Amino acid sequence: MKNKIFNYRIIFIAVVSCFMFSSCVVEDDQIDFGTGTNFVGFSGSTYALNVEADGTAKSTGIPVSIIGPSVANVNNDITVTFQVDPSSTAVEGVNYTLESNTFTLSPQEAVDSFTGMLPITIITDGITPPLDVAPILNLSILEFSGDNNLVINDKTSTVTVTIGYACPFDVKNYEGTYAATTDEFGIYISDVVPFEVVAGPGDNQITLVNVSAHPEKYDVIVDIDPATGKLTVAKQPALNTNNLGYTYGEMRWEGSGTSGTAGGFCIGELSIKATYTVDAGSFGQYKTVFSKIANPE
Repeated sequence: MKNKIFNYRIIFIAVVSCFMFSSCVVEDDQIDFGTGTNFVGFSGSTYALNVEADGTAKSTGIPVSIIGPSVANVNNDITVTFQVDPSSTAVEGVNYTLESNTFTLSPQEAVDSFTGMLPITIITDGITPPLDVAPILNLSILEFSGDNNLVINDKTSTVTVTIGYACPFDVKNYEGTYAATTDEFGIYISDVVPFEVVAGPGDNQITLVNVSAHPEKYDVIVDIDPATGKLTVAKQPALNTNNLGYTYGEMRWEGSGTSGTAGGFCIGELSIKATYTVDAGSFGQYKTVFSKIANPE
């Protein structure tokens, strides 16, 4: 019995000792909080600069951040020096220009980070989109000055910048022959059937002509946001469930989506996520992607 009591005492002392040691470790961490090293780097390892290729120069920037436990104590301007890596496929003077290989991050009212923009100008004069391959600009931070409690962030010391040239908006770019490459619901009676997209009937509208290839020949009108390429489909008939073995009659689409460059076309893909409804109720939401066919037979 005495041995058991003695063993319990040993266990109790060990547990208390561990607890006290852990408490000391936590206290040490708390003492370091607010005085630890900060890190400077790009805001991410990849970044996309998408511009409309309308022949003008586009002034933009690539974000660079300082993060860390004591960013709020940074009161000086930080000068960052960077370089263009030779592996870049973007060509200075053709795709972009940089004013300098240094730029300055100025203190902000922030708790744990602040961000500045490395200025860059994207050249669109002489560029005819869509390009087969987007130019790539690889940058790396070499050094900095202005603060002794700062190091370069190894994880974001380099960035790969993709320069995307978009075609100026023209509803005519949407016209052509398309076929479904994704059809979550299964709109066709049998195999996928290509269809035509034409401009109209209104401004910034297109019509998907007999999009589901049903004998009723349902045309679906889609609205386009010229600034973003986003698509909106107001509720309208798109197919007939009777042709698919159901008995619910006409099925309507209502939803939204996106359009973009693909397959060497300024507009080569339409992606629509719509709610499928009949008079009896909703079948749920389904995604359909239509891709433009290069050489339709």
